[in-house]
Amino acid sequence: MYRRRARGGAPRARRPWLVVGVGPTAEGRGAPRWASREAARRDGTVPAVTGWPGGSAAGHAGRAAELVARVREAVEETGGHGRTRVQLLTGPVAEVLTASSEDADVLVLGQHHRTAP
Repeated sequence: MYRRRARGGAPRARRPWLVVGVGPTAEGRGAPRWASREAARRDGTVPAVTGWPGGSAAGHAGRAAELVARVREAVEETGGHGRTRVQLLTGPVAEVLTASSEDADVLVLGQHHRTAP
């Protein structure tokens, strides 16, 4: 586990990181709620991340507003105030999530539920 130095040079454990990928699907909407609840249980921090393929400034602003709204909704529902930070990063979603979760304790993604025919 990554550790920061406290005063006096002794290692200090950081709060757990639960990186959550926030997407436009119903499953992607559930991931921030789960991560917020789990962060409260673990006394952790939730970096909420989504990828931005690039484009206009208006498109970027719209994607950022959507990300903030989804995370805000999850925080309000779960009461996980003060645990979440939002990151809209440029690049393909898979690459953004891989890079963002490199030092994470948990990577939270939405899941599609499929049933057998």
